[in-house]
Amino acid sequence: MPVSTKIMIGSKTLPSLTDEGEFYGNVIDIQNNSAIPGTLLDAFPAKAPPPLTFAPNQTWEILPDPAGSTHFIIQNPVTGHCIDIQRNSTARGASLDAYPSKKSDNQNQLWDFIPDPYDSGYFFIQNPKTGYVIEIEGGSSKPGAQLVVNPRRLFDNNFQLWIGVEPNGVPATFPALKLASPTADLKDTAQYVLLPTDQTKNLTGVTVTLDIIEDLVADSFSVQINGNPPYPGPKGVTWDTQWMQFGLVMQNNSLVLFNQLWPAPGPDPAGNPLPSVDEWSGSILQLKNNTVPAGTQIVLTLTQSNDGSDFITGVSGKAYDKSGASIGNVVNWSALMQPTFHGGPVTESDLAPLGAFQVVVVGAPGGHAHFTSGMGTITVSCMPDISAQLYWPNPSGGGTGETSNCYYGKVQEGYFQQIAQPFGLPSPKITNAGPYDLDVRANYLVLGTGLLPNSKLTATAIFEIQSTKATVPGNVSLSQEYTSTNPPPSTLPPGLISQNDGSFALSVAPEDVNVLYEPGTLTTTVTDADGNWTRGVIQTNTGSSEVTSTSGLHQ
Repeated sequence: MPVSTKIMIGSKTLPSLTDEGEFYGNVIDIQNNSAIPGTLLDAFPAKAPPPLTFAPNQTWEILPDPAGSTHFIIQNPVTGHCIDIQRNSTARGASLDAYPSKKSDNQNQLWDFIPDPYDSGYFFIQNPKTGYVIEIEGGSSKPGAQLVVNPRRLFDNNFQLWIGVEPNGVPATFPALKLASPTADLKDTAQYVLLPTDQTKNLTGVTVTLDIIEDLVADSFSVQINGNPPYPGPKGVTWDTQWMQFGLVMQNNSLVLFNQLWPAPGPDPAGNPLPSVDEWSGSILQLKNNTVPAGTQIVLTLTQSNDGSDFITGVSGKAYDKSGASIGNVVNWSALMQPTFHGGPVTESDLAPLGAFQVVVVGAPGGHAHFTSGMGTITVSCMPDISAQLYWPNPSGGGTGETSNCYYGKVQEGYFQQIAQPFGLPSPKITNAGPYDLDVRANYLVLGTGLLPNSKLTATAIFEIQSTKATVPGNVSLSQEYTSTNPPPSTLPPGLISQNDGSFALSVAPEDVNVLYEPGTLTTTVTDADGNWTRGVIQTNTGSSEVTSTSGLHQ
């Protein structure tokens, strides 16, 4: 689409574009059709579905940044006002308004379009300054719900996904960024490596910000910034450290910092005493119930020598609550003078600059982290610009010995000073179950969400008679009513498959319908390809759709 085409921008929260070219659902809307600068934006039902003329306060154009960057503004052609983060705020949950376009210092009016990695055809609309995306506040589907910016979610994110619609009802093609390594399976220790165009350059000003969206819960875990020196290094220079680890550990309800330096594999002719012993700092933040609460923000910064060598000397950490207020303690943890395994402390000569690194959410040193819940974003910034790749340039390093059941989201292709990446765990649950027909009750519809998107499913169903405890298996298939309006991707094999938002709809029928004439239960268990599962139990003799749901996450 030419970027000047007039479009509506619709949410994935409700069913939207139909085969007939009509749009049903909520779109980005200027409240009360106001032309006053600073009017808030909301999500409101489309007032004039295509092919009619769009309502003036629901019409937008995607235009190049007037200041000349590679980003875009989203402008209402009637008022000339742009989608704007109110008061240039960088806070999570900041409101969106319609405000006159600025020709400079306009970072709060700039946007990028990132495709949904799960092939829904929708897009995240991301502000490049903050890394936050446009969402409907609270995930509401009610008309008039306010629009805000927040960290991007990895799962359960329909209220952060948007599609453009042209007047003829055809989906608009946003000027979208491409995804880096779109077919990669990012989870556990399989994670992007971040590196500059010139891999011989030192990375400086490395900051990793963790925004916790949902309670992050595990007995223990670490967030590791793992990296190598530039490769190849300057002629004649070989740094003692060839693999470095800095980061955060959660154990015994406390967040602490750690660091560890490693030499190249094999004998060390210089006789340096590395590797260093992994020692922990004092507490940044005390927790309860092994939980980092939703709304917590943790900022980790790699500290560097000030002699021009750019050697990484340690890591500092601080934490903030959901209001942005500082909490806990600011801790600086230096690698210098830490003990080594072969005697002597770490000295300046043992250090090295950073040339490539990755950030992983894994077990505490030496272990595996099994998260029972959690979601957030990892926002990395440094100089020069970095790109997400799937290889280590330096043959002396790569990966980590710790593991977890964590997933990571796809990010944009290209080189950027800042990259925001979602991470986390799914939240499987059966949301509804009941008979198709209260008179017949031969087929039951089981609805759920929170499994891996586009994943092959396995499912079992057992009907049990309450009085005798006799059981009858149920036959499970995809609900035809559901898949006729939202079919699974054609690239996946036939069978039980979750939708691109992790939801599913199954039809369950007992092998012997006589089981339904007595009070009893139906227990349905659904598992995705990675082993995340949910189980629902309903009473089969009442016609009720009330369901008791339990779930678990893969190891």
